[in-house]
Amino acid sequence: MTVTDIATWGTADHVRAALERQLEGALVEVPKDDEAPRWAFSEALRRSLMLRQKHPFDVVALGLPDLLRYRDLVAGSEVTLRATNIEAYFIRQDGSAEQYRPEAE
Repeated sequence: MTVTDIATWGTADHVRAALERQLEGALVEVPKDDEAPRWAFSEALRRSLMLRQKHPFDVVALGLPDLLRYRDLVAGSEVTLRATNIEAYFIRQDGSAEQYRPEAE
């Protein structure tokens, strides 16, 4: 099962469980009342880059709350994410996940 498969039919819990199984130490928790989305995003990106370095041929993905601020941060980092082959997923309140797709695609 790949992260993409999970995002197609799964929930945030499925994504979290798969990431925890596949990518030990990769999960970055975002506090419920996150007052610092930029910090959470930068920490998730930092860890993703470290994972990419250790696992150059594996799927590496960010899972972020589906909030406008996180969408803006991902869109602003689109070139970096694409260059490093890191996927981004937005986790909705209902637990479903949506993979980020640039508007140009």
